Amino acid sequence: MKKYLLPESGTFYKANLHCHTTCSDGRYTPEQIKEKYAAEGYAVVAFSDHNRILPHPELRSDDFLPLTAIEIDFNAPIEPWSHASVYHLNYFSPDPDRDTFVPFDRVYDVDAVSDLNLRAAKEGFLVQYNHPRWSMQTPADFLPLKGLWGFEVYNTGCEIEMQNGWGDYEFELCCRAGMRVVPTATDDNHNVAMDEASPYNDSFGGWSMIKAESLTYSNIFEAMKRGDMYASTGPEIRELWVEDGVLHVVTSPCCAISFLTSGRETSTTRAHGDSLTEHSFMVPPHVRFVRVQVADAKGGRAFSRPYDISELL
Repeated sequence: MKKYLLPESGTFYKANLHCHTTCSDGRYTPEQIKEKYAAEGYAVVAFSDHNRILPHPELRSDDFLPLTAIEIDFNAPIEPWSHASVYHLNYFSPDPDRDTFVPFDRVYDVDAVSDLNLRAAKEGFLVQYNHPRWSMQTPADFLPLKGLWGFEVYNTGCEIEMQNGWGDYEFELCCRAGMRVVPTATDDNHNVAMDEASPYNDSFGGWSMIKAESLTYSNIFEAMKRGDMYASTGPEIRELWVEDGVLHVVTSPCCAISFLTSGRETSTTRAHGDSLTEHSFMVPPHVRFVRVQVADAKGGRAFSRPYDISELL
């Protein structure tokens, strides 16, 4: 019997889960963000302005959903600030109209941040850890964090600014440490260039594909919570299921598909061009997790979440 890891039914909705507007330090208004992202095929944008939570009910429509979120920063007390390590985390609200956050002190300390994560999670928030390399953090800073739901494997803004937007290695460390975090690819757009044709454009470079029954706040939020989604900078993961101990994936045309595990028992199929669309893998019984990673000839990549072995039985 087939067991679908990405739901068999439903629709994939394209989402940017990290966005800034004129409500903090972005250059576009929320209304402009909706217009520009909808034109690029996005159905969901999380408005995660800095250190303030602002719902945007005026942007809701049948084909566009604003997620209510906040990005909070914690800075190490080092001068100058440019040399300080920082924690940046997004908190996604289960209530679309929520306009207050849980109380906290902005202290750069892994235990203090973990405490906030857990208290926020208790109130239903999903917690995403952002851009480890731009934050100048090491595994000692993020592996002990508690209460994480998501982890940015790619951040367009950081890649445009400093060529350090990838967090794929750090995500892999989280998986191997037993953290079952959901990978996200985001823009973290501030739109300083204000020109989609500019090489400094920080929009539309990384996205999450969320599979839900319909484009309602509760359906999208619950799909995120379950991990019914994947992260991408190009390729699609169209189907993913396990049957009789064999994991199957169907993708958009690509040049490499990998099943990666907690060890070296992996399986990769490759081609010189984007001629691959599927791959299968007999799951070893002693691995702790399996995840899918896809690459295309343009350098784009897609990441599934790590599926615990108990989910594959």
